[in-house]
Amino acid sequence: MKQVRLFVPVVFTVLILSGCATYHLRQGNHLYDQMAYSSAVTEYEKALSRKEIPEARIKIADSYRMMNNSTKAEGAYAKVVTLPQAESKYKLYYAQSLMQDGKYDEAKKQFDDYLTKMPADQSAMMLRNSCDSISRFMQDSAKYTVAALNINTGESNFSPVYYMDGIVFASDRSTAKHPRIYEWTGRPFLDLYYAKRETDGSWDKPEGIPGNVNGIYHDGPATFSADGNTMYFTRNNYLKKKAGKSSQDVVNIKTYKAVKKDGIWKDIEALPFCSDEYSVGQPSLSSDGSTLYFVSDMPGGLGGTDIYSAKWVNGNWGKPVNLGPAVNTPYNDMFPTIYHNDTLFFASAGHYNMGGLDMFSSTQSNGTWSEAKNLGYPINTSHDDFGFAMNSTGDSGLISSNRNSPTVDNIFSFVKNDLRFTLLGTVVDKETQKPIEGAMVTLINKKTGQLDSVLSDANGFFTFKLNRETDYDVHATSDKYFSNTESVSTVGRTKTEDLTVKLKLEMTHIIINKSYTLNNIYYDLDKSNIRPDAAIGLDSLVRFLKDNPEIKIELSSHTDSRADFDYNMKLSQRRAESAVEYIVNHGIRKDRISAKGYGKTRLVNKCSDGVPCTEEEHQLNRRTEFKVVEAFGMEKDEKNTYKVEEAKDEGRKQKSEEKAYLTVQLKASLTPVDIKSPPYSDVEGIMSDREDKGYYRYSVGRYDNLMDASKKLEELRVKGFKDAFITGRRGGKIISVREALMQMNKK
Repeated sequence: MKQVRLFVPVVFTVLILSGCATYHLRQGNHLYDQMAYSSAVTEYEKALSRKEIPEARIKIADSYRMMNNSTKAEGAYAKVVTLPQAESKYKLYYAQSLMQDGKYDEAKKQFDDYLTKMPADQSAMMLRNSCDSISRFMQDSAKYTVAALNINTGESNFSPVYYMDGIVFASDRSTAKHPRIYEWTGRPFLDLYYAKRETDGSWDKPEGIPGNVNGIYHDGPATFSADGNTMYFTRNNYLKKKAGKSSQDVVNIKTYKAVKKDGIWKDIEALPFCSDEYSVGQPSLSSDGSTLYFVSDMPGGLGGTDIYSAKWVNGNWGKPVNLGPAVNTPYNDMFPTIYHNDTLFFASAGHYNMGGLDMFSSTQSNGTWSEAKNLGYPINTSHDDFGFAMNSTGDSGLISSNRNSPTVDNIFSFVKNDLRFTLLGTVVDKETQKPIEGAMVTLINKKTGQLDSVLSDANGFFTFKLNRETDYDVHATSDKYFSNTESVSTVGRTKTEDLTVKLKLEMTHIIINKSYTLNNIYYDLDKSNIRPDAAIGLDSLVRFLKDNPEIKIELSSHTDSRADFDYNMKLSQRRAESAVEYIVNHGIRKDRISAKGYGKTRLVNKCSDGVPCTEEEHQLNRRTEFKVVEAFGMEKDEKNTYKVEEAKDEGRKQKSEEKAYLTVQLKASLTPVDIKSPPYSDVEGIMSDREDKGYYRYSVGRYDNLMDASKKLEELRVKGFKDAFITGRRGGKIISVREALMQMNKK
């Protein structure tokens, strides 16, 4: 049900068979005019079986559209649009049918043809553009889990509303042996049913609600007061078995009120703003009972059916107010559900949607409704999705849809899944872009300090699950490479997603005495102070040194060619010392970094003495670089690249084969420290040793797994050891965490 879901006039027909095509056309037209579309289709098909009649071809397509059988309508309009007498509107109807069947590329072509002749139709343009937005509607497809209810047994069931321990909903199911048939659809009339929910989540067999609410024509949907004793519901314009008709001889629908007394619904009366001349239905009452929302095709709307509200003032319902263009469109806007008094869920065939009716939400603030927001897939599909109910906590609900059948509506449950984020990354060599296998990648939760580590696979790939609203650092280490850290965050993200191609850890070989330029570390002419823009670059070096606690660097500064040699040498030395002072002040030990000024001896461009250059070219020479001069526990190979030291004699080989373990290193120093004085005295079990190269190392614990080592690291950082880090040991030698884990995992 779509356009037809609101209009439910009562018609009576007599089927008369004849072998004459003209006779069947005439009979079909009579039924069509009576809105008995189901029966009209039969007559038109008989007429077309005898003779090709364009009028029958067009009206059979329109009948399928009114019956909301999009599949049949699509096939019928495909033939109609080829007729010479076909009007432009049939291109629009064909496009809408294609949308409902999920054929968006074909729908766009029909919309384009229609808009060529009707370029001012902005609503059609919106639907056409919607066909290009389907991927956006489906981008958070994991947000909800949707499942059909067990009460769906072949009938139409829709518009559930929570009531007592279950739901009340509208259905064309019938217990009568010969139920009254609604000629528009060829199915029984609607009644209101109640189904109780069991503790296991299933639903009891629905039963008609007690009292005289369900009558001879359509009854439903409904809404209830907070105490459950007052019901507002939709029904055909009849009372006490007497139907009221419009001046066009149509039985429209009205909204009625019923009161529950002794478990029975009675005292039924129409609301004062209803009329015989137009329809008013699908009510939804705010939780405080002050406002009733409903649908109507009353004069003065924006087109199709619009959503209105009325206020309860001094014991009476006030004048209906149209909710305006933020909610209503020239198409059908219907099935309102007011939630927590300020959020409106509603269905619309307009706005940007996936086809048919889609569910939207709009929030009221200071009397103004926000722009309608499409709820997206899987709440919405290319079919009709409407009749929405949300539980009090907003994490589950119910929705009506014909997604499983083009002619029957079913009720589905939905559960809101927790937002889920996955970090997918790769570790690659910065120069070759080849993947690095076995890199230790550590995810650091910046909110809690929790650590989680994995080894990159043969393709350099790694993955982590991320929490919502959390900032992270991702740190990678590997033998013979500089460590690297990147940041990633889920703060502000409102959709479940994989954070792919958003993080690539580029790692660089550690090569002795190779100079690396620090980007954006520039100085003003004749100055040695650290400019604010330079501080950003130096901060990255601070982080680099913290990521690589076992290396020692020389930081060098360079000038341009202006001024004499001695002056530039002194200036560059002052600049290098200023940079070193900045880095030391930010937590790096002074024995790990030295300052060296090179003056104008190492220019990077043509701008030597006497060569005319721009200020920008001169500034490129006023730069800062660093180079690794030592890496503790490693030695150089023939390419000046650091590698893990290997055993060189039997004694050392025997030590290397001893069991590997992880430990947390607190400090490495050329001079010993007093572990009986703060802050070391606050740490139990500090171990110390001195290697051949003279460094005193202080560490805590022997761990056979990364989790325990990480917990100890977190504990020590809380105590103020911000530069503490996890390292591997075997046979009295420092090894990488990766190598230690690989050794410990060997059988």
